[in-house]
Amino acid sequence: MTYSDQLETKLKTYLSSLRPQAVQALVRNLERAKTRKDADPNLQLVLSAAVALLRKPQPVLTDVPGGEQRRGQIQRMFFAPLTAFLINETLPNRQEGRVHRGMLDRVWKWLGRDVMSADVRMVLEQAGNAAVSGERIDALVQAMRSRAVEAVGEKLRQAEISEKEHRRMAAELGGARGIAELRDIQKIFAAERWLMPFLQNIPDRINENRLKRDTDVLRMVGNCSARFPDHVPVIAAALVERAETPSALCAFAGRLAGDSDAKAIAGSPFAPFVDMVMSEAERLQILALDHRNHNPDPVAFSQALSEYHTLVRGVERDMDLSAAGKWQKQLADTKRSISGVVTGELNGAHSSVRKALQVPKFDETGTLQVDKKAIDDAVRALRVVNMVRNASETFAVNDIGKRTRQAVEQTLEILARSLITDLGKLRAPQLEAQMAAADVAIMLSEIYFGSDYAAQLRRSRQSALAKAHANQAGTAGAPSPERKLVANALGRR
Repeated sequence: MTYSDQLETKLKTYLSSLRPQAVQALVRNLERAKTRKDADPNLQLVLSAAVALLRKPQPVLTDVPGGEQRRGQIQRMFFAPLTAFLINETLPNRQEGRVHRGMLDRVWKWLGRDVMSADVRMVLEQAGNAAVSGERIDALVQAMRSRAVEAVGEKLRQAEISEKEHRRMAAELGGARGIAELRDIQKIFAAERWLMPFLQNIPDRINENRLKRDTDVLRMVGNCSARFPDHVPVIAAALVERAETPSALCAFAGRLAGDSDAKAIAGSPFAPFVDMVMSEAERLQILALDHRNHNPDPVAFSQALSEYHTLVRGVERDMDLSAAGKWQKQLADTKRSISGVVTGELNGAHSSVRKALQVPKFDETGTLQVDKKAIDDAVRALRVVNMVRNASETFAVNDIGKRTRQAVEQTLEILARSLITDLGKLRAPQLEAQMAAADVAIMLSEIYFGSDYAAQLRRSRQSALAKAHANQAGTAGAPSPERKLVANALGRR
């Protein structure tokens, strides 16, 4: 095996260990990084491996041993066709074609207990038998999924005519929303024979030009939509996951409908493509709030905000939503929700920077106590301030954004210079603490002002350190007061 083969194998192993949403975020970041002039030469290798992992679920291989490990894979194999349609966020408006990942456990338990318990039990028993080949397990899971289409379809029909059955199903699956998600799962399973080959022919990543100008994807989607008009939302859900610029699906819907007017698109069979873009705006808004509240990575929140802004800006550039009340309201609701959070972040940015630049203290053991949380908060705040600089209209923060930038710039510049200048006046151990604060100031300055300004600060820091070391050396070479006293006494004799 060559070195490149070994690298690719290790890369795929690592990516497989990540959560699906982490791989999705990685793909989005790599796609953006690919456009830079100084892009890493290995970027395409990582991107290809990540995209392949997202788009092509791995079946159980023939050399996987039987037992509990393979039994645990059966549920994942059963739901494999849903991979392109799963989301992790609970949207305020459920969108047909997008299935919440949390529903899979509920549906699996419901199937195994109330709908097709014998089938599930038989497949699990076969999976636990090491003598049964992987190909045989694949075939059994496929057959069980085919039978599930009829079994679930019958349950759904019963729920439509029987109020009692509807209440029972709602209790098991989480209400009317759960039943709607089940209906989507059944629809995707029923279309597996033609849907999976169709998705394999669609590019893994679809750039903006392909959606707005080229005809290859347009022709394939148009033909498929004509043959299966009830599955347009499913097709739209698959495309929004593959689109490098999801907002371009609005223009794509106009091309399919033959009219770019929002009102005309809303009355056409291709309205689900714009519905999907609006649901993506809702998803990105929820994702950003989740990063703000739960993700310790200080960069994640600003990245999510940037993705949201890019989508909103693209929608507002490509479509006039004033004549499409439903879509206009959906987008406005997400903007209103996220604007409040961004405003709160901007209001606290100045104090976050000041807190992060406090000189740390030593504890009883002599260990320097650096406030990492305060530093992370400042990093997140500065990245948000930078990000909304050119997105103030999206987040409705024109006034507060301007005031925050002025306060942050003054504070960061004054404190950074002060911390660095004072380095030349201090001795150990105070010098170490001052150095830690100065390094934080330089890092924050690089985030906000850029690398050139940070380079100037680093040169100033080196000069200040040289001065501090020179002062220490001079102090070390000078006689102590006691020696001076002795010398004077001897001289008087």
